[in-house]
Amino acid sequence: MLLSSLSSGHKTEIVVVAAVFIVFALCSSFVFSKMNPNFPGRRIALFIAVCVLLTAAMLGSVIAFAGEPKEKAAEKENAAAAKHPRGAARPSAPASQGNADAGQALFTSQGCSACHTFKPAGSTAKVGPDLDNLAADAQKANRGSLAQYIKESIVDPGAYVVPGFPNGVMPTNFGSLGDQKISNLVAFLTAGQS
Repeated sequence: MLLSSLSSGHKTEIVVVAAVFIVFALCSSFVFSKMNPNFPGRRIALFIAVCVLLTAAMLGSVIAFAGEPKEKAAEKENAAAAKHPRGAARPSAPASQGNADAGQALFTSQGCSACHTFKPAGSTAKVGPDLDNLAADAQKANRGSLAQYIKESIVDPGAYVVPGFPNGVMPTNFGSLGDQKISNLVAFLTAGQS
């Protein structure tokens, strides 16, 4: 499949390097050993150097020629950016129903109250954004619904950072909690916006 996607010039270059490598291996195994039973004998260092050189050439040609051309990679990036420009709402899979009570327990056990102010949790920390303002922050961010904004902020906190707060402070491993626990947190945080 990979070979069929390469340009004919790249295919030719890979095939040539592979052919040289294969011919050398076959000659070393069958021809040179019949000509000289002690092959490679005293020239072992030369034999090893040629083997290493051919192996490096084969690997290098695969890496260099089998890679996606920069133009195609740039086109794919631009197409993805056009579908989801930074700051635009992103479609999201329908969220499963979360349990706000379970979300409150997670909020405490995951240490969220150590960094965020959120009245329903009784927290007053100032390291991260004030979660009592989630609805207003979500509207300014224009990242979809309130629930989508909250979920994205938990799973990918660097996707949008509330102005005035540094990027990279919130841990990025909360996505490992799993969909149900994240839905529980989203339910708790959404319920607290009334």
